[in-house]
Order: sequence, then C-alpha cells, then structure tokens
Amino acid sequence: MLARAFWDDPVMLHFLPREDGREAKLTRIFRLLHKLAIPYGTCFATSGHECATLWRPPNRWHVHWWQYITNGPEMLGIFGRGALNAMSTMGRIEKMHPKKPHWYLQVIGTDPPKQGRGFAGIAMRQQLAVADASRIPCYLESSKPTNIPVYRAFGFEVTGEIQIPNGPTLWPMWRDPR
Repeated sequence: MLARAFWDDPVMLHFLPREDGREAKLTRIFRLLHKLAIPYGTCFATSGHECATLWRPPNRWHVHWWQYITNGPEMLGIFGRGALNAMSTMGRIEKMHPKKPHWYLQVIGTDPPKQGRGFAGIAMRQQLAVADASRIPCYLESSKPTNIPVYRAFGFEVTGEIQIPNGPTLWPMWRDPR
C-alpha cells in the first residue's frame, strides 16, 4: 500500500526515476523503514490498511551510522549505484531536522484509490493525541506542495525549504502541541 501511495512522490521519483521495478523497490524501501521503526511501537495503519504512518518518538528520529552499515546490502539492492546519493540526501535532510524533542512523522501514505476519504486523518489523529497529551511537538517533511494544506489542517506549519541537489524540494513542517 505504501509503495502505491508513494509511486509519484517527488523524492522517490528522484531516486527511482525508471518505472520498471519501481513498485518492487518502493515495497523494499517501506519494508526497511518499517523494520527500523518497529522497535518504537509507533507504526500504525487503519483497520483496512487504507493508510499507514511511521512515527519516530522524541530523540529517536536519527538514523544511526550502524543502521546504514547493517542495512547497506538492502540499500544497494534497492538503489544500486544511487545508494550513496540516497544516503547523502538522507544526511542532508537530517542536518535540517530540529533538535528540540518532538515526534517525527517519518511516513504517512494512503492507498491512491482511498485518498480523500479521511483515512489519513484517522491514522494521524491517534499519534497527535499522544503528542498533545504529553505536550510534545511534532515534525514532518512534506515532499508534495499539494499536501501542505492537508498538514496545515492538523496544525503543522511550514518552517523552511530543503532543496535536494538536482532534485525536488521538501518543506519541513512543525506542529506545537494543542
């Protein structure tokens, strides 16, 4: 489902421009991200798997160098010669990441035929309630300008831009607890 949701994502298109094999590689990417997030117990999906989120808890958003080493063969299998570019881009994005403790919405995706029906709101509200109850802000990077108004509806505000060299722009967004 996440592979379908991110089929036309600008960052994924930057790393995987060719259509042949993209869905399988996207599936592998989200399987890897899920594997890295499982220890935190913050992976959520709607009951029919229409939408899923991967959150990172406060002070746990950073991908450690040993995770790159451990998962290097998988990254090479996904990105091939572009693996170093992908890791470099991830490093660039992480340098822009806020240092103040926050919940990090690393991934949110809705199956394309189910988009616009409120499933993302269902998936997102659960963790936003946890963040609000503990008075901890939330952070995400939007890779599509069309998603910015959706995130704004949940209280996120654009805080800048991250330009990937020879690639797309990301918009970091911050949400104070309510």
